[in-house]
Amino acid sequence: MKTRKILLFSLALSMIGLFGFWLVFDKAQPATAEPEIYASPVHAGCYIAAPSDCRIHVEPFSINIASGSKLVHFKLLATRLGSGTQVIYHFRPDLSNPLPISGTVVTPSLVAQDYAAQCGATYYISLLGRDSLDINEYYLGSTGEFTCPTNVP
Repeated sequence: MKTRKILLFSLALSMIGLFGFWLVFDKAQPATAEPEIYASPVHAGCYIAAPSDCRIHVEPFSINIASGSKLVHFKLLATRLGSGTQVIYHFRPDLSNPLPISGTVVTPSLVAQDYAAQCGATYYISLLGRDSLDINEYYLGSTGEFTCPTNVP
């Protein structure tokens, strides 16, 4: 009888151990969405256009999307340290002729590449975008911080 109790106790401990192992190691990991949209590096800087007139210049960039997808939109954001973030460019393609026409790369020809800035202020530029296979808008890249000049050279 004592042997039977020990055997049942051992069996119960084994079952608890297996259940614990299952709880720790056999759980399905939550699905995380991977973006289907990527971009080339974002480059920008600041210059003086005229006395007390500074401009942020953004270099051309490319956006890569998954095959079979179309660009929904992209945004350029300027963040001025201590003041917050502002959308400086928001692009949406024509719904009847979505981009890209062919392939998987969109190289926008921006209406403007230079944006008003405050002389002496520190900024960074971020690129956000979404394609038709993604539910969310994704952060595609950012510059480091740069400070606009204060004096005309």
